[in-house]
Amino acid sequence: MLFRIFAVVAFLVSGAAQAAEISALPLKDRDGLILIKGDLKYEDREIFLTKIAPFSGGLVILESDGGSAYAGIEIGKAIRMRGFKTLVESGTKCASACAIAWLGGQERLMGKAAIVGFHAVYTTRSGAPVETGAGNAIYGAYLGQLGLSDQAIHFLSNAPPNSMNWLTPTDAESIGISLRVFDFKASSSPPTATPASPINPPGLGRAPATEALNLESRSRDFVIALNNLLSGPTDQYLKIVDGLYADPVVYFGKQMSRAEIVVQLTKFIDRWPVRAYVVRPDSLKVQCSYETSVCQISGLLEFSAKSVARNQWSRGSATFDYLLSFRPNARWPVIVGEGGSIVDRQMSALQTIVPRYPQDLDASHNR
Repeated sequence: MLFRIFAVVAFLVSGAAQAAEISALPLKDRDGLILIKGDLKYEDREIFLTKIAPFSGGLVILESDGGSAYAGIEIGKAIRMRGFKTLVESGTKCASACAIAWLGGQERLMGKAAIVGFHAVYTTRSGAPVETGAGNAIYGAYLGQLGLSDQAIHFLSNAPPNSMNWLTPTDAESIGISLRVFDFKASSSPPTATPASPINPPGLGRAPATEALNLESRSRDFVIALNNLLSGPTDQYLKIVDGLYADPVVYFGKQMSRAEIVVQLTKFIDRWPVRAYVVRPDSLKVQCSYETSVCQISGLLEFSAKSVARNQWSRGSATFDYLLSFRPNARWPVIVGEGGSIVDRQMSALQTIVPRYPQDLDASHNR
């Protein structure tokens, strides 16, 4: 159901995580395609801001039962400030904190069979959900900032914690919430990744345009998805890292076995448990050989790595250079060469983050 260019992420990640998975891929004209799936956590606000940093607009697709109202409000604000559209696809659900974020869309889209639901913000006390006045005041202020009417705000916030007001296009029209019914199958031109023109190195022969574009596009998708995955849960990355590399590999100028590389990468992610890597889409340069099905792709990325145990934070930018081999009958490439260097880096101690909103905003699930 999701866009073709997200297939690489689905291929690399097996199993569903409890926390939200936030993925980002570039579209044309500095727009981005963002996918949010799973329960929103307090810290997802920061992750979302990192993911959208390279983009000036685009589309955010949401699918979640809920989560932290704080995260939903802050993500919704960022969506509105950047002018992103939001979408809940047919056959999927976006409720509670997810629906709060969806409201932030400059244009709100929902599939014909989408389910979008709202209720009051609540906290949990003695194991029971209890509405929170402070949380609902902040929620109401956010809805007011979006320009919604009093009637709409009442609909979006009057259901108790153990209930839900499900929004339909008819309801939305009657209370002044603008949205558009949209399904990809009915659209003649869904958004797709826009690859650059094919590059044909001298002496390698000129490939058919469609094949060359396909290799370039697949290389871009793979590298961006790889860094998105490295930015996610450690256990998910460790499940697939062995399948990413050929054997042997030229790794930062030295020939190494796949097993040696896996050991190095495992030590690295253990040292830096919290990581964020954002590829600059406009920096990507791809050169492919159609005859050998090999592509070289290089570019720049921003990184942030944190270790709470060691109270350290490393952040900055770096170059990367991959040599990818597309094997027969295999959809995705393996890495046969990898290199790069640090452009700039800052090292500092971690600072305690003071929540901007009451802590009771962290509980807004509907179960």
